[in-house]
Amino acid sequence: MDYFKIASELYTKALNGGIDTADMDTVINWPVEKISILFAAADQVRAHFFQNQVNPCSIMNIKSGGCSEDCAFCAQSGHNKTDVEIRNLATPDEIIARYEHASKHNLPFCVVSSGRKLSRDEITMVVDTLAKCKGEKHASLGILTKDEFALLKQAGVSCYNHNLETSRSFFPSIVTTHTWDERASTVKLAKEAGMDVCCGGIFGLGETWEQRKEFCLELKALDVDSIPLNFLNPVKGTRVPAPKETPLEFLKIVCMFRLTMPSKVIKVCGGREYHLGQLQSLIFFAGANGYISGGYLTTGGAGVDNDDIMIGALGLAKKKVTSNV
Repeated sequence: MDYFKIASELYTKALNGGIDTADMDTVINWPVEKISILFAAADQVRAHFFQNQVNPCSIMNIKSGGCSEDCAFCAQSGHNKTDVEIRNLATPDEIIARYEHASKHNLPFCVVSSGRKLSRDEITMVVDTLAKCKGEKHASLGILTKDEFALLKQAGVSCYNHNLETSRSFFPSIVTTHTWDERASTVKLAKEAGMDVCCGGIFGLGETWEQRKEFCLELKALDVDSIPLNFLNPVKGTRVPAPKETPLEFLKIVCMFRLTMPSKVIKVCGGREYHLGQLQSLIFFAGANGYISGGYLTTGGAGVDNDDIMIGALGLAKKKVTSNV
């Protein structure tokens, strides 16, 4: 089989809107010993649409633990027996300080809260605080209403993060306290409010490649703007075993998403350091053009300075953070 020719065909199709379902199967079945050829196609698609620009972001866990939802993989779920600290909503001063740190490092700033959603009073406090932050800011506050999205938009929040986590068919295996459709409806409300939407999921939960394919197509149908790909970082006390996937299998997922949705921002987020280790820079060759920098919700990361060194060595540069107020 001529994998160079096949990779060239995938590259051409991606430049013309994305590969089809049969091509996705080709990626899924791509042999590991030939994966560098697949990387070449994905990398060149990334470079075509984004040149040397990458889109990192920084997140702050503004309310931690004690979540009512039963997501089997989540360290913050009250249904799991973990050691994650339960913390009430951060103060305005704490949020502003973290925003200023992110802004100093040219990183968009995203506030993330645990729980199904914040209360109206909590949302009002967060909105009032974010309105004082004049640079690019994002939010992930749970399942909100149309009116609540309007408040965020008025405060200058340009992007809403709401992960679907996994495919519709696999979702009931990991969450029972809300439905996949509830999450998808929230994504649609955010889009209707005029925000960009950051929406992806987590891999290594026990899902099949067919379900990964299904999930990729579901996200494409929703036309989300940014797609965070997380690789399960197992936490003691959660109800999902540690993933058995190799680093190259996780990177093949990145390739499939890039070639299917060539012009979208593809970010590698949680589990990057844990699963990829010294191979982290390969996320860009696999087609990613973004990442979370500076730590995650309940686990640390490589650090902003180390991430900056990594992208600098690759000749990449951060997208300039914009002001949206």
